[in-house]
Amino acid sequence: MNEATRRADGRGLFWGLALIAIGTLFLLDRFGVTDVDFVIRRFWPLIVILLGVSKLLRGGQAWSALWLIAIGAWLQLTTLHVFGLTFHSSWPLLLIVLGAGMVVRTFFDVGGRRGSDDSDSPEVRHDQ
Repeated sequence: MNEATRRADGRGLFWGLALIAIGTLFLLDRFGVTDVDFVIRRFWPLIVILLGVSKLLRGGQAWSALWLIAIGAWLQLTTLHVFGLTFHSSWPLLLIVLGAGMVVRTFFDVGGRRGSDDSDSPEVRHDQ
C-alpha cells in the first residue's frame, strides 16, 4: 500500500488527541494556570462520552456507543447542574432517553441482526 492510499487510523488519532489534551491539562496544572482536581470533579463524565466516541469510531457497535454517549451526556448535565438538573431530579429523563433509544432501534436496525440475508437457510431456499 503506498502513502497516497493509506487511511488514517481513526481510533489511534482519537486517543492520541485525547492524550495530548490530558497532558496539556496536567501541564497547565503544574504551571498554576488551572486546577486539575476541580476539572476532574466537574468533567469526569466526559470519560464515558470519550469511550462512546471511541467505540463509534471503531464501527460495528453503534448502539452501544450511542448508549455510552447518552449516559455520559446525562451525567455531565447533572454534574454541572445545567438547567438545574441533579441526579435526584433528572433520573426520569435518563429513562425516557433510554426508552426512546430502544424504540428507535426497533425501527432502524443499525446492528444488522434483523433482515440479514440467510440464503443458505432451508426456509429461504424454496426454488431448488
